[in-house]
Amino acid sequence: MHEKHISDSDTLAVSNASPNTEFHPLFFDPDADITLQSDDGVQFRVRSAIMTMSSGFFKAKLGLPGNPVAQAPIMMTEPGHIIAALLSIIDPQFGISQFDHGHIWDILKAADKYDMPSVMGTLRHLIGVHSRAGDTDPIKTYAYACRYGWEDVAKAASTRTLDTDLSALSETEISLMDTISLFRLQKLHRSRGHALIELMDIKAEEGSSHLVFHRCGNKERPYRYLFPCCAVRGRSHFWILAKHIVLREMEKCPSGRTLRLEEFWNRPELTPLWEIRLHPGCNCGIICMVFDKKGTMQEVLRMLDSDHLPVTV
Repeated sequence: MHEKHISDSDTLAVSNASPNTEFHPLFFDPDADITLQSDDGVQFRVRSAIMTMSSGFFKAKLGLPGNPVAQAPIMMTEPGHIIAALLSIIDPQFGISQFDHGHIWDILKAADKYDMPSVMGTLRHLIGVHSRAGDTDPIKTYAYACRYGWEDVAKAASTRTLDTDLSALSETEISLMDTISLFRLQKLHRSRGHALIELMDIKAEEGSSHLVFHRCGNKERPYRYLFPCCAVRGRSHFWILAKHIVLREMEKCPSGRTLRLEEFWNRPELTPLWEIRLHPGCNCGIICMVFDKKGTMQEVLRMLDSDHLPVTV
């Protein structure tokens, strides 16, 4: 279970209302017996029963002997829109539509701080839905899902991180993840590139899970008519260079999205692959097959989309 640490400055305090405070129009229950006050001066009239049923933190604090009720406001360290979001989830009169989902991470941290399991459950569902729709930051989603043990959300988010270069993350983004979570994500990103490069070792067998050269050639040539020396191209320095270029691209974008663009295959470093006919070990001379740009691209993408590359942590 995620361990919560609440400092002395976070504990509940009571204070006389400031002359600059105002009541939130949606949370002014005439039957309320306590008042919460945000750090920006917004007050909320709520029932202590709802707070104690919904929050382990409030249950412990409001249950203390001599704790003032229905007197001075209880001071909170969060801004009004975060308090309003928490209350909208736990109060049956409202619901999740009452808050701005753009603040979902701050709401999540507050719900964790005040030990509100029902709010955490609601936010888990919302974050999962928004993540699958592509509406949340994948790194944040993965980090918080790992922190709270939401493995299904973490797995889905890890797939969405594959368009991200982890080496370009800021210190703030990296600090969201613990060591194990970061390692798992790095392993996923790294293993995709290595798996693809291994599959790019050219094989001459029909139906191979590896890249098959006769599908990359510049001529329509059935497998049975493929010259043995043609397959040797897979050991040429031109193909080895191509594999290194692909690996570098996969390190920057492990989803392989950029490999689907013709611009990648038009790089000048790859030009010799499409033009050089003779190569060491060639015995068929001018009739030897040359790598075809479009055919090679399609064959590499077949490897990329295969089940041999992992897609989640």
